[in-house]
Amino acid sequence: VAAGIYSGLTYGLKEARGAHDWKNSAVAGAITGATLALTLEDSTHEQVVQCAITGAAISTAANLFKGIF
Repeated sequence: VAAGIYSGLTYGLKEARGAHDWKNSAVAGAITGATLALTLEDSTHEQVVQCAITGAAISTAANLFKGIF
């Protein structure tokens, strides 16, 4: 489910912005992380924000490393 959300958001942002860069990855990662946090049984505001930041950081790092290696 997470991969589908992330891929769909990345594709949609690429089409909307006309560019495929780290910004698309960061936004898609943040939204995916927040969505996954909301599926927890007792999710708090802090957990949602933490998961959004973590998702954005991981997806941005992966996108940047993909260009290096």
